[in-house]
Amino acid sequence: MTHYDDRSDLDHDPPLVLLGGHSLAEGAIAHPRPALMHDPWLTVREPSPLADLATSLYARLEAASNRNPNRKPRADAAERRLAIVQNLVANLALVTLRHPPGTRFAIQADKKAATRYDRKDLPRGPLMDTLKALTEHGLVDYHAAVFKHLRTTVEPSARLRAMLTRADASPVDISRAPGGETVILKAVVGRNRPKPLVDYRDTGETLRLRAEMKTINDALLGADIRLCGERQPPHQLVRVFLVNGSDVQSTFDGHGRLFGGFWQSLPRARRAGLTIGGERLVELDYRAMYVHLAYALQGVALPAGDPYAVAGLEGHRGAVKKAVASLFFRDGTLRRLSGELRELLPAGWTAKKLLEAVEAKHPAIAHLLGTNIGPRLANAESNILVAALLRLIAQGVVALPIHDCVLVVESAKAAAMAAMREETRRLVGVALPVEEKLANKSLL
Repeated sequence: MTHYDDRSDLDHDPPLVLLGGHSLAEGAIAHPRPALMHDPWLTVREPSPLADLATSLYARLEAASNRNPNRKPRADAAERRLAIVQNLVANLALVTLRHPPGTRFAIQADKKAATRYDRKDLPRGPLMDTLKALTEHGLVDYHAAVFKHLRTTVEPSARLRAMLTRADASPVDISRAPGGETVILKAVVGRNRPKPLVDYRDTGETLRLRAEMKTINDALLGADIRLCGERQPPHQLVRVFLVNGSDVQSTFDGHGRLFGGFWQSLPRARRAGLTIGGERLVELDYRAMYVHLAYALQGVALPAGDPYAVAGLEGHRGAVKKAVASLFFRDGTLRRLSGELRELLPAGWTAKKLLEAVEAKHPAIAHLLGTNIGPRLANAESNILVAALLRLIAQGVVALPIHDCVLVVESAKAAAMAAMREETRRLVGVALPVEEKLANKSLL
């Protein structure tokens, strides 16, 4: 069964990491815990307290190295080592400043051929050597990979956390090095398995996609985006496309959602603290977008009423919504309920009964269920969101995307809703409904 998981995040697959200790006892089962991914494009802002700390640590590592002190080091090699230290310090600072103790980031420890996703001045060997040197100095806790089970992960030590506190480091001290791929292609190689990056050759399509992302990221970079009055670490949105397998032709018609914005992982209540240019934001959402898109792609009007109101499941809208999403993202009929669906449904409901109820509710698109049309719908959704963002930028409005919705200043709400509707009309032939989500204004 071909299955595209629509829940990928920026690292696109949370790795499994040990909750405690450096090794996994034979026969033991580790509780999985998501980790951040090492970001090779993070660096320190010059000048800043974090940059001063990185320079100090670099000098300490250089002094402790076994290099001949009477031999003048190559300038390019020294610059590369400094860049590596700055990158690791920025990643470790981000973990320290934005996550609780015990949070780790995963890093690719094995050497592989360089691809478009790699930062050229951060070669894998020197990067790992520097990381291990920081471990020897008591600044990093290093957790080695367990073959086929756990990725290599690292976390700032208590000593480094204390140093960051004394230095008064803050998120605004973190910056991004120029470059970094914004059009990401990953391969689905099995359920619940990490999706490897796929290298690809540029075409007119990928050049256009990358140019669109540059326009969006440049607009975000120039906007005064804050959370509860505080500036946030630098972000770069990327589009993540998926293909079914690592040896298939590179295509960009599956998925394509935007990831990388810090606001995307915020609980809805905390989004109330977001501002752009000092103005509060509203959240605008496409209503039941995948169902609307499925009807639009068939050239059929969606009947009036709630598309998730299924006979016999009154009061169980969440279960219907999850079931419909599952049916869009699967090959073949639904033969048994997942544990999550079983808990959401009333007693006595089977996979067969659920499928028949959904088909009876939506006869016009019943033939699409179980055909894995989900990646195509997700791609249409992402194309619409990108187009709406670009239309708004052309009007001088910056919006923050969250998959099928946007956050925008209240004064631009009407313009944003119009842009979202018009882009669906242009791209799929129907102006899909847009509504404002009413957030809980109390901050968590």
